[in-house]
Amino acid sequence: MATLASKKVWQNIGIAWLVALAIVTGVFVFWGVAPFGNHGLLMSDMGTQYIPLLTAMQHALKYQVFHLYSFSQSLGSVVVPTVAYYLLSPFNLIVVFFSGSQVPIAASLIVMAKIATIAATMTWYLQRHFRTTQRLTIIFALAFSFCGFVAVNYFDFMWLDSLIILPLVAGGLDRLVRDQRPGMFFGWLLASIVTNYYLGYMTCLFAVLYFAYILYNWLSERPETTHVADWYGRLSQFVLTSVLSGLSAAVILIPTGLGMLQTAKSTTNNLNLHFLPEFGLEFFAQFGVGATNYSQRLWHAPTVFVSSAVVLLVLTYFVQPRISKRQKWSAGLLLGALFLAMWIRTFNTIWHMMQAPAGFPFRNVFFLSFVMVVLAFAAWQAEPRKIKRHWQWGLPTIQVFSMVIGAKFITFMVKLMQGRSARLEKYYQNIQLVHWHSIGLSAVYIVATAVVIFATQRLWRKWLISLLVITEVGGNFILSMSTTSFGDQKAYEAAYQAESKQMSQVNDPDGQLYRVQNDNTLINRAYYSHYNNYNDSLLFNFHGLTSYSSTLNEQTRQTLQKLGLYSDNVRRIGAVGLTPLAELLLGVKDSVHLTGTQSVTTPASSYSGMGFAVSPDLDNVQLGSNALRNQEAIMQALRPQKRAYFAQAKLLQDSVKKVNRINGVKTTYAYHHVMTLRATTTGPVYLWAVNGGTKYSTMVVNGTKIKPAMNANGQATLIKLGDFKQGQTITCHFAATYAVALYKTQVMGLRESDFTNLLRSMRQQKLTIHTADSHFQTKLTGSVRGSSQKSELFLSIPYDTGWHATVNGQKVATKRLVNGLMGIPIQNGQNQIQLTYHVPGSHLGLGISLDSLATFGGLTWYWRKKHGRQEEKQPQTSDKVS
Repeated sequence: MATLASKKVWQNIGIAWLVALAIVTGVFVFWGVAPFGNHGLLMSDMGTQYIPLLTAMQHALKYQVFHLYSFSQSLGSVVVPTVAYYLLSPFNLIVVFFSGSQVPIAASLIVMAKIATIAATMTWYLQRHFRTTQRLTIIFALAFSFCGFVAVNYFDFMWLDSLIILPLVAGGLDRLVRDQRPGMFFGWLLASIVTNYYLGYMTCLFAVLYFAYILYNWLSERPETTHVADWYGRLSQFVLTSVLSGLSAAVILIPTGLGMLQTAKSTTNNLNLHFLPEFGLEFFAQFGVGATNYSQRLWHAPTVFVSSAVVLLVLTYFVQPRISKRQKWSAGLLLGALFLAMWIRTFNTIWHMMQAPAGFPFRNVFFLSFVMVVLAFAAWQAEPRKIKRHWQWGLPTIQVFSMVIGAKFITFMVKLMQGRSARLEKYYQNIQLVHWHSIGLSAVYIVATAVVIFATQRLWRKWLISLLVITEVGGNFILSMSTTSFGDQKAYEAAYQAESKQMSQVNDPDGQLYRVQNDNTLINRAYYSHYNNYNDSLLFNFHGLTSYSSTLNEQTRQTLQKLGLYSDNVRRIGAVGLTPLAELLLGVKDSVHLTGTQSVTTPASSYSGMGFAVSPDLDNVQLGSNALRNQEAIMQALRPQKRAYFAQAKLLQDSVKKVNRINGVKTTYAYHHVMTLRATTTGPVYLWAVNGGTKYSTMVVNGTKIKPAMNANGQATLIKLGDFKQGQTITCHFAATYAVALYKTQVMGLRESDFTNLLRSMRQQKLTIHTADSHFQTKLTGSVRGSSQKSELFLSIPYDTGWHATVNGQKVATKRLVNGLMGIPIQNGQNQIQLTYHVPGSHLGLGISLDSLATFGGLTWYWRKKHGRQEEKQPQTSDKVS
């Protein structure tokens, strides 16, 4: 019998996996998502971050080139935080079976496989938790695997592993409480942390709540036989196991933590800790099918959808006479705690690692969905038809009524917030988009579900409830994808192959280290939404300047921004704003313009290698908020001279016309300027808008449009107006938020002859550097000539404590130069330089992980031996955790 039961358990798990795969396949077929059509998942973070990262991973696995430091992430950074946040899922290995141009197809298959596996692990958990082999566990597992969090965030696929592992962690806790065997909990909690430490952290918080819940229920079932040792032993096992499991991940967590401290996430905003509600009654509207879609992904209430059947059964749980009051109270407290974790901003911030999410809010909502599914199945097991008749029609009425109230609340808040709070007005307008047709469809499902549960025989009930849940979760997934801006997979493949071929001609096949700036991209033709080529260096394996990542080094970003480069937010840095000095400092060798057949490569006139000998005066340069002043200070430190390198253009006239509306729409940039200037030197001329209130996309200079490659409107960045001769007139048209350009902008020309002299001086003692072939370790070697006047080496490499330098075989200390770049002392004459990167915290993390694993192994042996002695004295009875 045990063998047959075990066989059915695994049959159910397999069926759940296949049914979930069939549902997600049907959804992708409906929308024509590759490989079932030509729509590629080239949208949002999937298109701009995950596809490039998967492509870089595919290249590393294919060519077996593994480095823990990468020069393809902006100027360069340690890759451990990036890998830990995005790429540690074993499902990502699917990419090795695809070419670089087919990575979007691989991403689709990864999403499909993960969703199917969520259903499989949830089916395993429900059977294990309730000690049943019912086929209906599959249906409840599907409700979790297609919950609102998955339907809205499926393309943030690195989060899905946590939903796969969550039922296994919960099953491990069941086993710890029931049998005092913590091994499963230890292993799966460790796996959750390793695959994605961000949601792994949330899983740790949930484990505390879930452990308290099941321990209370276990104790309440045996008050007459429970001793202090029973609950204390389990509590101590839980605490020690949790701590040791977390410490066992130190080999990942410590290097990642040190790396993340270098990002903007290391700063906190006290406003995020205020004790305020995060949402209102719109919460209830989210229980309906189709409540949130792709266009609302950045602003929405918690996506609590888990099917009408699950919600109705959860309500049934609390009026079910067969379920004890203690169980109802404990379940209510658990649900309440998870609700407060989202509703109160203080708790929500704590759950999100002390940071308010920048888009994709309430990332902890799937824990609430998990508990709802568990309670719903418990209510199903207790026979929902046993509740009183008035509840059988009253509960569905409450469901429908609450959703209508939620939708009405949204309409009310849209009107209330008009002109009062732009943020809240935008939020409520955004979540209003699909509510009313969602409410109508949801009401139909609620009524049908109630009829099936309360008015049909058990056999028919199983088949009909299965049909309702499958169609509802599938329909919700279809509706959530309804406004998605997919990409063109065939166009992507053709463009990728052409761009890869062209960019391969300008990367560093000989090991010479330099940077390349691609001023356009071919693959943007495959994107239906606007594509900025932040991560092209990852896609095409070259060293660039730009980056878009949650692990972007903040010091590097600020350095580039203070040099005048465009940064939209703390996760992005672009190449708009490059000047000859910036190209010199950053080691930019070539600028590449791509065409349909070949690339046009323009050598950077100021390229002087990846470093050069400088005077110690550069140590004293501190970068401020004005990019032109910063560049002037740097040039004076590199080669001092009496006159400034930049010359202020003479303002002749600034004509302003105020235009409040364009095509009937109110505009932010109401002041339209026609600024006339005279160049006071020969060379390139730049505009710096001090407050960033300039609409660069409207800029026309002497009849030529000056539109940046990226939309830098409203940001402070250097804009090149063109190359001019001394005395030439410059007429500049643009829109802005300010009425007087004299006090809000600076227009300055770089003295071409003076900068040429500076370049000549730097090239006399430039650094020649190469990368050494080595797996996992990044090593650079080169040579430079020093002198008494130039006793330091400036490197176009971000300062990082992981770099270890030797000069002529002697260790030297690295230092920070120009805000965030690196310098080392050198000697007179020729200097042989070697730079080796060691991941900070890696050795400490490895030692802690090994010690923790060994400690847990010893404790496990001790606990098993102690538990065995207890069983010899008093055999344990079969217990059920509810």
